[in-house]
Amino acid sequence: MSTTSTLPRYAHRRGTRGFAAFFVSLAGFVVLGVGAVALPNTSLESIALSWLVPLTVAFGIAHVVAAYGLIRRRAWSAPLTGYLAAIGLGVVAYGLLLSLTGLDPFSATSTLPSDRASVEGVGLLLWMTGLWLVATRYAFKAFRTDAPPRTTGAGVATHHGGATSAA
Repeated sequence: MSTTSTLPRYAHRRGTRGFAAFFVSLAGFVVLGVGAVALPNTSLESIALSWLVPLTVAFGIAHVVAAYGLIRRRAWSAPLTGYLAAIGLGVVAYGLLLSLTGLDPFSATSTLPSDRASVEGVGLLLWMTGLWLVATRYAFKAFRTDAPPRTTGAGVATHHGGATSAA
């Protein structure tokens, strides 16, 4: 029997949790930066800002909470990461749809030239898409429970600690 088989199952996937936590926290810091710094400096109406700023900051804080849960091996952190990614990807899809239809939200609210603001905004949306997809993939991989059964030397297949006869 090798020494690696005595480790608990979660110890074999410790790096994936940390990797996912890194990407979730990176996305969260970007969202916090957008909500706390970029949005208040835009030319949006005050009623829109009164909704967007707190929601964006709360969304960023939820990313930090998900990263904490991933690091501490909490079961709720993988679904939370998935939900945050789903919300974020919905916002990205909406932003890309607005950009493609000519209602560009970046050039209208930026002090940069219109074409440069639009390109940088689309680039940010695509980059955030990659962050959320990578974070979600590794968050769910870290907590997977569908590991294939292992066969011991005696011809007995074990699955999740229980022993069954090998067919």
